[in-house]
Amino acid sequence: MHYLVITTGSCGNCYIFTTGRDTIIIDDGVTYKKITEKMAERGIGQDTIRALFLTHLHPDHSKGVGVLQRKLGIPVYISSLSAERNESIIIRQKIERSLIRTYEFGEDISVPGFTVHPFPTSHDSDGSAGYAFSSSDASVFLMTDTGIIPDEAWNLSQRARIKFIESNYDEEMLLTGSYPQFLKDRIRGAYGHLANSDAIAFAKRTSNLGDSLYFVHLSANNNAPQIVRELARSEIPSGIFCKVCERGELFEGFYGE
Repeated sequence: MHYLVITTGSCGNCYIFTTGRDTIIIDDGVTYKKITEKMAERGIGQDTIRALFLTHLHPDHSKGVGVLQRKLGIPVYISSLSAERNESIIIRQKIERSLIRTYEFGEDISVPGFTVHPFPTSHDSDGSAGYAFSSSDASVFLMTDTGIIPDEAWNLSQRARIKFIESNYDEEMLLTGSYPQFLKDRIRGAYGHLANSDAIAFAKRTSNLGDSLYFVHLSANNNAPQIVRELARSEIPSGIFCKVCERGELFEGFYGE
């Protein structure tokens, strides 16, 4: 599997996974120009895109969806709860209803080249989701924007060899920072984001030798890449690849044959 982190963080989020023949995208919080240019630079054809899956409908994860739909006509998968509760956002972001495909949590979704299993996350966007999916040569887990770790995530992450896990904030930086108290409470709450300590502990307990770990969606104001790197270095055993994806950074990876 070949994968790209186009960007991650509050500036935008977009992840691309391809077998060469088939491609899926998770989240599109970037411009159509950026996503297609980066794909073209790495030889990933637009005609290989089979589907776009959204974790939720906050703009940094979905603001590019409408244009991408109209240009390429690809289906966009969101949970039925997200589609039901976020009608005003769908209209405002000009997401084409005719190309939306909804799912219920617990079901598997088959698209060419991939089997995708969505699971519910805990965020202040109704129907938010994480995804565990597989192709013929790789298994992937992606969990971002969740205030708590869902029960189902533990087994799903343990079965995946490639993991993308939110490590949003350092607790001390958040508590002593300049954000108003209500915003600090929102970030630290059950429907907010995942702290570094929780992300690293989760990754440590669900990873095996040979796995690849990517820590994503770092806060620009309440975190620092070096903090996450040092914590991962001290807690994650050697033999497990760890990469901290910095805010706005493009990263390219390969796994399998």
